[in-house]
Formats: sequence, structure tokens, C-alpha cells
Amino acid sequence: MPHAEQQTMKAAMYYGPHDLRIEEVAKPVPREGEVLVKVAWCGICGTAGPILVPNKQPHPITRCSLSQGPVCLGHEFSGTVEEVGPGVEGDWKKGDRVVIEAVISCHDCYACRSGCNNACTSLGFVGLSGPSGGLAEYFSSPASFLHRLPPNVSLKAGAMCEPLAVAIHAVKRAGFEKGMKVLVCGAGPIGVFLTVVLKAMGASLIIVSEPSTTRRKFATLAGATQTVSPLEDPSDLLSTLRALTGENEGFDIAFEAAGVESALALAISAIRTRGVVLNVSVWSKEPKIDMNQLVFGEKSIRGASCYFEDHPEVMRALGAEEIKLDQFVTSTIPLDQLVEGGFEQLLHNAENHVKILVSPSGNLDQPF
Repeated sequence: MPHAEQQTMKAAMYYGPHDLRIEEVAKPVPREGEVLVKVAWCGICGTAGPILVPNKQPHPITRCSLSQGPVCLGHEFSGTVEEVGPGVEGDWKKGDRVVIEAVISCHDCYACRSGCNNACTSLGFVGLSGPSGGLAEYFSSPASFLHRLPPNVSLKAGAMCEPLAVAIHAVKRAGFEKGMKVLVCGAGPIGVFLTVVLKAMGASLIIVSEPSTTRRKFATLAGATQTVSPLEDPSDLLSTLRALTGENEGFDIAFEAAGVESALALAISAIRTRGVVLNVSVWSKEPKIDMNQLVFGEKSIRGASCYFEDHPEVMRALGAEEIKLDQFVTSTIPLDQLVEGGFEQLLHNAENHVKILVSPSGNLDQPF
């Protein structure tokens, strides 16, 4: 069946630092193997654009860069199937409620051949590495990127599946087991979602270190056993933390979710002998590490890169209501308010937000 005459849609186009424009662009038409999704909600990631969008050198997979034109941002989004393109496998149909798995990988390097596509040497992301993203009214996605949202889970919660998948992947990479004692350094969105996951998976003790009073309240809502501020008597913070674990033994695992050198140092010091520090932060400045603590304590530092094949577990946990996310939506805005109501809020008022969700259609009262 031939497509109707090409239409336009609103999209948030990123031209570079401090240059984000809401523009009318061509509405995508699904190609072979693609599904057209009408975006319901898209979460805002406050740091990914400036750090990860290709500037001058084209991305090795998408071949896109800002030197060739703007990028539509948005990699945390949910929506409904609008149209199924040619050659799509599976029983996708109009109205299916979906979320997008945003990782782009080459499928050819050692990491990809080893089943670690999230560590691809050419790793990219929807809404960062290519021209199209979720801060638009429509997105045409390879069907393989889509996951069905359980019927009892809201589209708002669906837009937070991406950071939840990051948290679930990080907890698994850390080697977490039920009953362990854990420290979470940082209570931004990922730190909060780490706390939610750790609570659901049966941590016996979850201590969250966070300087912001408001963010400590979000961590408590997420299930933290106790919160502490690293700014209050920092000289005695380590002994306070280790005492909370019982017999001054230290934590089994510490999660670094702040991207701050002092938080990393605290995480290394606070874990027990042969404990694990799991770093989930993307760093803009290279930190220093006390290697002797690692050597003499036989401690380990591991990294966790986004997610791969973690979305089925996300859908299962949400569908079983083991994890609930709707309470972490701190603001909803239309696309036209993206700059002042979204990114400027994250720049100047971040501590009062976990997730700001954007409605590209402008319908803030859209159904479940």
C-alpha cells in the first residue's frame, strides 16, 4: 500500500552546546524491518548530549555528526505502534504499547561477537549517535529494538525503563546476591533506580550517600535503609559508614553513581576486603584512584555500560509490580517547554527532580 504524502512533525533538534531548537521536520516513514512508533513520553538525560553526541567525526555506525546536521535527542521513551513497515517479523500491530532499547552496536567486533553488544567498540545510542530520537512526535525503529510494555504498566513508567535497565544491569555486573550490604554514592536518577532495584532484589542494608537533602528524600522513597550526607563531618564519614555494616567490616558492594572523584574514593574505602566497587557513571574528567587500597585489600573495580538483554527482566519486574516507578516522575511538560521546563530545570534545580517526562504531542493528560 503506498504511503500518504509526507507529513511533518515536531522534534527537538540539537545543533551543539546551548543550541537546542524545536523544529518542524519530516515525519519518518518505516523502512524494511521497521515499526513507526508514536512517542508518548520521553525522559530527559541531562548530560548525555554534550558528552556523547558526535561532534566533527561521524559515528562509525550511523555515520552522523553535528558537522553534518543536527541530531534529534531522546533515548528514554515509550509509545504506541502507529504503523508496521514491510518485512517486520513478529506479530506487531497498531496500538501495541512499547519501549525502545537504545543501544546501537556493530555486531562484528570482539565484544559483540562475545555477547557484550553494550561494550561494542563502536557503541552508539538512539537519540545521541544518529539523526533520530525520542524527543519527537514519531520515531521509526527497527522492530528488534522494541519491547512490549506489560498491560498493567503505564506509558510514563515505560519511559523510565531505560534508566531502570541501566540499574538492573549494574546490579548484575556487581555480582550482587540477596542479603548483601551495599553503599550507593549519589542519588541522582541512576542512584535512585539502583536503590529501587537493590531493595527489590533483597539487599539487607542499603546506605545512600548524597549531599542534597531533597535527593536523600528520594533515596528514602526508593527504599534506602538510611541516607547520609558526605558534606557533614566528612572526616568521620568513613568510620560512620563502616560501623553501619556491623563489626566495622565494610560493604559487600559500593555503587559509584555520582561521577565525582571524592565519591569514588569513598566507595573504595568503604567496601570490605575483596569487596566490589561498581562504577556506573559516565565521567567528564578522569579521576585519580588509590591503587594501594585495591592491592592490599584485594578489592575490585568493575564498570557497567548501559545494558544488553536486560529489558526482559525490566518488563518482568514491572509487570509483577516488584518495582514501581510512577512516583519518580517529578514533572511532565510538552515538547515546546523542553528548554525552560526541562534542561534548564536540570541545570539549575536538578536536586528537586528524578525524572522529567516530555510529551512530544503536548497531551499531558494522555491515557494509561
